[in-house]
Amino acid sequence: MNIFTYQILSLLLLPFAFFRLVLRAFKQRQYFYYWGERFGFYPKYLKNILKDKKIIWIHCVSVGETNAALPLIKILLRQYPNHHILVSHSTPTGRETNLGEFERIHRCYLPFDIKICMNLFIDFFQPSVGLIFETEIWPMMLFQCKRKGVPLLLMNARLSNRSLDKYLLFKDFTSNMLSKFEKICAQSEADRINFKKLTRINIDVTGNTKFDFPISKKKSSLSKALKKELNISNQILLVAGSTRKGEEKVILDCFKNLKIKNLILILVPRHPQRFEEVENLIASKNFPFAKRSNFKKSDQPPSIILGDTMGELRAYYELADLVILGGSIKKFGAQNPIEPLSLGKPTIIGPSIYNFQDVIQKAENHNLIYRLHNLKDLDLLVKKIIALKQKAIKQQNLKDFLRKESGASQRLADIVNQFL
Repeated sequence: MNIFTYQILSLLLLPFAFFRLVLRAFKQRQYFYYWGERFGFYPKYLKNILKDKKIIWIHCVSVGETNAALPLIKILLRQYPNHHILVSHSTPTGRETNLGEFERIHRCYLPFDIKICMNLFIDFFQPSVGLIFETEIWPMMLFQCKRKGVPLLLMNARLSNRSLDKYLLFKDFTSNMLSKFEKICAQSEADRINFKKLTRINIDVTGNTKFDFPISKKKSSLSKALKKELNISNQILLVAGSTRKGEEKVILDCFKNLKIKNLILILVPRHPQRFEEVENLIASKNFPFAKRSNFKKSDQPPSIILGDTMGELRAYYELADLVILGGSIKKFGAQNPIEPLSLGKPTIIGPSIYNFQDVIQKAENHNLIYRLHNLKDLDLLVKKIIALKQKAIKQQNLKDFLRKESGASQRLADIVNQFL
């Protein structure tokens, strides 16, 4: 494949991409908003605000990448007081992720990867540099930025063995795409080795920015409010966070077998468009449950709470006595384990870990997690941890682990400095 073939295929598939977006919008209304931005059209007032301003562009496809970029964004705002930060996204949940109240941060959608749309985006914002988080490799974006002189850096980059196998099917094309980056900053040595199989460009191992969040024993105002709203007092809270399709059934079957007094399961699906599906699954199993979205303060908390609102997962983790990490129960490669770990929460991680293998193995070496290799043992492991009354993992182990792994954001900021 070459860029011309890709361009033709992209144009042919554009109606299907548009139709898919419409279908998503019926499940998640936020997809109805900002349609023009998907095609490279942005509001005039934004052009006026950014007139004659220097712009650092950061692309974060969704929530995980946005949270990962936040420590770096804060450093860049401090080090470059005359620059504005443009954060582009592909999903509504990414766009709605809280980045704080900063006048110099602006949000938008990245347009479809079509030549004319990408040109409109680049010409409108005219960024000084583009920082692409994790593994967002859009060919037309890369080619047009290179042609227009916008240096691109692949930041906090990761490449699992599974993803590598897919890219190797189009090795020449992928190698050509990756050559458009000025530098790749990999999360780990394993990621660097995988990228090296695809490209000869310079690759630094800079670590994972998700480790750069401070440890805090204090609960946030959001978790305190949540605890009050849900009437939680001395109950034991089991939080299953960012669950994927098929995992809720496994967890609910486990919960049915536990029969532990005062145990509450808080189930938080990763994708909002699945809230209704998970609600129907819970109802089909005849569990008393309530949805977070319509929970009344006068209600007593039932045995299961469906977390069907956005932006509250960290608050649930703060309240948790035990966490089950979504994406690891079925073959989804696990979600990011750093957030519950940084809060000191005992965390169960299932057999599928390929997305965060390096982090999870390091955490296991520090005795910070509980690995579940056989799904049939989930209820036994939950009972064991609760019986131990271990409310938090050893703080010294946690501090040593995070201290060793932190600092990636500053290293990335130092690299960005070379291009500004």
